[in-house]
Amino acid sequence: MGWRCILFAALAWPIVPVAAQETSEVESAYFEGRWSLLDESCDLPTNWTMIAGGNFVSEDLVGRWHLQDSKLVLSLDDLAIDEETGEAGGRFRMDGPVVIVGKNRFDLTIAPDIYQLKRCPE
Repeated sequence: MGWRCILFAALAWPIVPVAAQETSEVESAYFEGRWSLLDESCDLPTNWTMIAGGNFVSEDLVGRWHLQDSKLVLSLDDLAIDEETGEAGGRFRMDGPVVIVGKNRFDLTIAPDIYQLKRCPE
């Protein structure tokens, strides 16, 4: 009977879920560094590099980034040439709410997509 009491006591213990951190509580320095999509390797040239001061670099993208009203705002120039049309990429802006999942993980929602990013080691 003793083990049953311990089991029920353990089951009755309140479980506190780990909540995602509010973006408003995070400094912009959190985003500085190299990031990769969750299911990709950190060795790929398509990784995002967000540099202190707001510069953004990826394989075919350059531009600026900043936090504004709990949203990550990316103002980018696409440097790639379209293989079918031969046309150069253009300027575009992406912004969306951010959920900080952990010290080295965040999700960026740009409807209808959710970009799940992980920090790459330096």
